[in-house]
Amino acid sequence: MPKKVCNEQGCHTLIDLNDRYCSKHQKDKKMQDAKRDKMYNATLRNQKHNDFYNSHLWRKVRKQVMGRAGGLCKCCLEMDMNIKADVVDHIIPIEIDWSLRLGLENLQALCNVCHNKKTAKDKIKYRGRV
Repeated sequence: MPKKVCNEQGCHTLIDLNDRYCSKHQKDKKMQDAKRDKMYNATLRNQKHNDFYNSHLWRKVRKQVMGRAGGLCKCCLEMDMNIKADVVDHIIPIEIDWSLRLGLENLQALCNVCHNKKTAKDKIKYRGRV
């Protein structure tokens, strides 16, 4: 099976294509990600959105979307790549149409790279309202 290099700068450990970091760096990254997410939620995220993303209903719908996608990124699959999905994305952002926040037809599983690209496009498309 093809391998790739760990995403940690300076690390040359070979890992599976679906992984981002070697086992040595996974723990460090999880702790850093948790700290970053906590800071983002406390200072930058809209409280209404924060409450929504922490709700039981959202977790249930998110799990359903991930299951429907087989845990793989929709955009990457379209390019014949099997990359693990990390995010459930709102096709039409909740800032634009709050009523679509739980609609399965408005949700897709994406990897972080594809989600970041889509969000950047949405910021242009919706003139920074995202």
